[in-house]
Amino acid sequence: SSSRGRSINGPRVGSIYVELSAPDERATTNAQFVRAWRKRVRQPAGVESLTITARRTGPSSRDLDVRLIGGDPHRVKAAALQLAEAIKAVPGTSAVDDDLPYGREQLIYELTPAGTALGLSIASLGQQLRTAYQGRVVQQFQDGADEVEVRVELPQRQQQRLRSLDELPIRLPEGGFAPLASVARWSYKQGFETLRHAGGRLSANVSANVDAAVTSVDAIEAALRETTLAQLVQSYNIDYSFEGRSRRQRDTLSDMRTGMAIGLLCIYLVLAAVFSSYGWPVIVMSAIPMGLTGAILGHWAMGMNLTILSLFGFFGLSGIVVNNSIILVMFYKHLRASGTAAGEALVEAACQRLRAVLVTSLTTIAGLTPLLFETSRQAQFLIPMATSIAFGLAFATLLILLVVPAMLSVYEDWHAGLRGDGITETYASTVPSVSHTQ
Repeated sequence: SSSRGRSINGPRVGSIYVELSAPDERATTNAQFVRAWRKRVRQPAGVESLTITARRTGPSSRDLDVRLIGGDPHRVKAAALQLAEAIKAVPGTSAVDDDLPYGREQLIYELTPAGTALGLSIASLGQQLRTAYQGRVVQQFQDGADEVEVRVELPQRQQQRLRSLDELPIRLPEGGFAPLASVARWSYKQGFETLRHAGGRLSANVSANVDAAVTSVDAIEAALRETTLAQLVQSYNIDYSFEGRSRRQRDTLSDMRTGMAIGLLCIYLVLAAVFSSYGWPVIVMSAIPMGLTGAILGHWAMGMNLTILSLFGFFGLSGIVVNNSIILVMFYKHLRASGTAAGEALVEAACQRLRAVLVTSLTTIAGLTPLLFETSRQAQFLIPMATSIAFGLAFATLLILLVVPAMLSVYEDWHAGLRGDGITETYASTVPSVSHTQ
């Protein structure tokens, strides 16, 4: 009952926790164990919902979480039940549940015309009923070290009989008494264990686990948005939003887009200051999309989906591939500053810096290779990040030695055309000394 961010608690809710042995000490995964358990368990009669799920770390342990918001609890509950059935029909979903469980059957009372004519109100009638069945403290006194309360209420044998309601005398505002049955009428209605609110409005969350090997949360959300949720909005006059991991992932991706823009701008400004030029940093940073292409191909080769940790790997990869590009471009600029022709400098830079670029890349790839093939379940979440860096770096290294010299050649041809119009460029004053050997 406490497996979600909005847990269900109450006297009508129970839970059983099963602790398994350490992941490295067993051959069965949590998902396999839960699937086998779910197949063997039959829901007993009278149980509204039976959910079996593995506990997960993080602020939200459910993959899919849809929040329905409305004004009437019964309409929200009906929409939640219909949405839950739609989610259960999607292959790869399990443990579908909502956090608006039904409670005990309730007695709803209202005044009769006779009760209203006698001067009774809903508030006064409710106060007398509360006093009769919950009691009212009429006196407190000290008995030695103890404080004693005197509470007046109906005897327990009468409280446990529904018939006592009809026989309960109700005091009238003018001082007389009347049977409860003559001043109020009753109806029966299914209540709710707990009413939850979001932003001041009544809400219910429908959540589920999703098997990533069968489908994805994004695909389910897109399908629900186009069909089921659109129908629920029209039928029940409710609003909806995707919460849980989906919302946090959207917020994280938004922050990462901002961080990526700031990071690339900082890299460009640093390179522009080092090279004293606005054109050379563009050539150096051209290695970044090469690395990202390799990272995406690496995930495809490993049969993995892109995750948040994969994107973190992209950030680290960007800095590494830029370093390799700097090695090649700086050596080329040094050769040009020493008077070497453009074509000869391109060939010499690619040949002389080949070993430096390869050593920089291969040492990093070699350090990440053991993690790529790690079988421990404790390290599985790190594999996407290692895949991004290792495959992206390997792919970018090959392209840097081919594409960057080609871009330098195009850049030189462009500058040659400008110099023909009287524009010149000086290298010696801005390029630090670089050794010719590695």
